[in-house]
Amino acid sequence: MKPGVTMARWALLLSIQSANAVEMDKQTVESAKRFLATYLELTNKANINLLTLYRDSANITATVTTLDRATSERQLSGHKWKQLLRETWYNGQPSVEPIELHDVTIKRLGENNLEITAHRYAMRRCYWDNQYRVVIEKSAGGMYQIVSETLLIDHQNQCQRPDTTTIKQEIKIVPN
Repeated sequence: MKPGVTMARWALLLSIQSANAVEMDKQTVESAKRFLATYLELTNKANINLLTLYRDSANITATVTTLDRATSERQLSGHKWKQLLRETWYNGQPSVEPIELHDVTIKRLGENNLEITAHRYAMRRCYWDNQYRVVIEKSAGGMYQIVSETLLIDHQNQCQRPDTTTIKQEIKIVPN
């Protein structure tokens, strides 16, 4: 991962909106930040260990927009979601892509459940998912796992190509 991306990730995690964090104890907030850091690192490195962050019983809702702009919503269990992701890893085409999370909010839903909402930016295809939501639950072992996730997957590349390939810059040559 590029140093700038790593720094941006940590800045993001440190700047998680504190309005909801105040309602939680420091240990819970730090645990949630560590979970998010792990989630981002595994996602951005396309590391198959990402699958361990999902419970088999998780509810995944993916709104998918295809290349021809047709949109459908798919409901998957965590088991099925992990199976689909595993298949793409082993055929050499990981379906996860590097992301950034912006405007992250953490809210307690219950004693062991936290809801995390954010604006999710997909860096490879340059699109925003402004309704991103994930619910994590602490297991008996004290580790968080995803029990619910709602995300947008847009297959169309929305990155802007430059108008020109000429880079206008001034180059100065300093004599010895």
